[in-house]
Amino acid sequence: MGDFRHAWRMIGRMRLLAFGVIVSLGIGIGVNTALFSWMQALVLQPLPGVEDSGSYHLLEPRSDTGSYPGMSWLEYGDLRASLHSFRDIVAFRMTPLNVGEPDRLERTYALFVSGNYFSALGLHPALGRFIRPEEVLKPGADPVVVISNGYWKSHLAGAPDVIGRELRINDYQLRIIGVAPEAFQGTVIGLNFDLWVPATLAPSLLSGSRELEDRSIRGYSAMAMLAPHVSNAEAQAELSASMTQLAKAYPETNSAMHAEVLPFWSSPRGPQRMLVRALAILEGLMFILLLAVCGNTANLVLARASSRQREIGIRRAVGAGSWRLASLLLSETLVLGILGAILGAAIAAWGTVALRAVPLSTAFPIRFQTGVDAGGLAFAMLLGILCGLLAGAAPAIYLSHVDPHVALRAGSNSAVRTRSRNMLMGAEVALALIVLMAAALFYRSFREGRESDPGFRRDGVLLAGYDFTGRKNDPASMRTFAIRMLEQLRALPDVEEAAIASSVPLDIHGMPVRAFKIPGRQRNDAAPDQALYDIVTPGYFATMGIPLLSGTDFAALDDAAATPQMIVNQEFVRRYLDGAEPIGREIEAGSRSYRIVGVARNSLYDSFGEPPTPIIYYSFRDRPLIGGQIHVRRRGGGESGLAPELRRVAREVDPALPIYEVRTLNEHLETNLFLRRIPARMFMALGPLLLVLAAIGIYAVTAYNVARQTAEIGLRLALGATGRRVAADFVRSSLRVVGIGIGIGWSVVFIVAIHLMHGKPLDGVVLFGVPLVLFIASAIACWLPARRAVAMDPMIALRQE
Repeated sequence: MGDFRHAWRMIGRMRLLAFGVIVSLGIGIGVNTALFSWMQALVLQPLPGVEDSGSYHLLEPRSDTGSYPGMSWLEYGDLRASLHSFRDIVAFRMTPLNVGEPDRLERTYALFVSGNYFSALGLHPALGRFIRPEEVLKPGADPVVVISNGYWKSHLAGAPDVIGRELRINDYQLRIIGVAPEAFQGTVIGLNFDLWVPATLAPSLLSGSRELEDRSIRGYSAMAMLAPHVSNAEAQAELSASMTQLAKAYPETNSAMHAEVLPFWSSPRGPQRMLVRALAILEGLMFILLLAVCGNTANLVLARASSRQREIGIRRAVGAGSWRLASLLLSETLVLGILGAILGAAIAAWGTVALRAVPLSTAFPIRFQTGVDAGGLAFAMLLGILCGLLAGAAPAIYLSHVDPHVALRAGSNSAVRTRSRNMLMGAEVALALIVLMAAALFYRSFREGRESDPGFRRDGVLLAGYDFTGRKNDPASMRTFAIRMLEQLRALPDVEEAAIASSVPLDIHGMPVRAFKIPGRQRNDAAPDQALYDIVTPGYFATMGIPLLSGTDFAALDDAAATPQMIVNQEFVRRYLDGAEPIGREIEAGSRSYRIVGVARNSLYDSFGEPPTPIIYYSFRDRPLIGGQIHVRRRGGGESGLAPELRRVAREVDPALPIYEVRTLNEHLETNLFLRRIPARMFMALGPLLLVLAAIGIYAVTAYNVARQTAEIGLRLALGATGRRVAADFVRSSLRVVGIGIGIGWSVVFIVAIHLMHGKPLDGVVLFGVPLVLFIASAIACWLPARRAVAMDPMIALRQE
């Protein structure tokens, strides 16, 4: 404790240096702690309100093309009965539902769940009870619903008598039986659900859905903990064996399906896998940044060490041992590290709130319950202590071995070996270059993705969703609705074209996959081919600006004579038709045969930067939609101004039609880039900061070297050396170390980039521009103290020896 009191007094005597150290450590620790809190929320505790949720695993079916279409309800039942490596497998599927009376509908996201859902998660209701297994035994079972704590408070005023009340959901009355605990928001990472409904109510709520009886209808997720003493490999082997049995029993739907046991955070459907990967990369780079900050701090402390040699010599002369002196010196950097950790924890708390507050243009109820809890504070303090020990190790080792006779005889400006400082400076420069180049490469990748051609015209399009789910609607009425809606939209002033589609490209949840067969095409197995699919009306390609390279658009919606049609893209032709003439070819999908009438240019469908992907466009006429996305293109831009007119037209066509998520196509695309934008913005903010920190460290070492050689400088100037020559010598010696550090860091980045780019051309601006900027900043940091020293009067410099 005496050492810490002494450290506090010493820090008070070097306020400016201490301020710089604490701020730099605080920023480094704060960024790492903020990222740790997000990783904790996504990996260690991905499901708020569920105990030990990081131990859950997903059972994910995977097609032979690599896609993850989800599990069918019947498949879930088979696997639950045959698998013994898991404890109480649960199933769930997200779906939007319309809640309320026809004239005031509200779109709310719900989960269809299995009967053991709440019990397997170990949850206890805040009010009432949860769904019982017997309530999910047969289609159309008990009409019950569990509501979220937030929905209970926001929509039902937190009424204690809510149990037993009815909610009108998709024109169907459901009885509220329970309220979920406050923290629980569902079992999809990052999404907040308000309703939980028995899966066996799907046929009632979704207009006769056949998902409970049709094995080809997928979309359910299955999750469970491993049984005691069962390894991942054993569980995977049992799951693979069960999928093989299902493939033999149901070849039409399961012959091309495998399955994987995945950690819950690694779900391939949803944003968590991409988000965790991005955060992990960012965490690694920010840890390198923190090491660079520690090197910077060590250099600052070591540069100051020359002024304490007399003090240390006196302590050694009166009997202080090396360990005693090391303890005294380390206590100072430990105090600085702890103060930096306190500042870092505050920065992390602000940062996690700021990241959650970033607005998203999406219908999905995104919610991340991140924050700096006790674990985050402990992590920040641990980093602070480690940084204090790392930063103080070199000064403590050097000063604790000072010879007291040399120190007392030579004075405070005696020479100190520069090898350790040069090594620290070189390592700091190398680490700084690695992070700076990684930041630049990441940001360039983000900008290129944002500015790349997606294959369609992103400007000028307004989007809006609609949903007839729950209403009695036959295919003919859906076609009539689409015809009337599009006719009135196209009649609006400045509207160039309008269309309806089942999906919007580059949506955050991706596009669906459908199997098909091409007569005459041979495969090595009996499995069908697969491709993404979209259902669109005539005029869709003109609305989106996707060129038709051959053939024609779809037949009119009211043309009953035309055969079922489809349009495919270039990649479909290349991959499945071997470049043969596609127009007129017959494709079998489901129980119907479709004729290819056109070929569209390739575009992006799931994510920026994806490889060419085959897709099938079906005609709305052949497969009417009960819910879809309205697309309207306006001449001359300003598409957001069409929103009031679009809502008016929708009311005229159907007064009870729920219109939701009205946004521009550009706003929609920004949602896809959201997960990339967070680390890109952090890199852009931290890159210049790291450049400044590296320059400060270099400046400190050069200033120290200049300070300890003041007399030598004075002597050289007195003997006739020019100030420019003397300054150049100091700059040259420091830049030699900087150059070695830049060379090492550049080599590391180059080797890693070659490995990751897989033959793609490297970015010359980043590979050569960033090292040049760092070298120039380092040269300035070296020149400033040298220039100031040579401006001193030689006689004054000689008297300072």
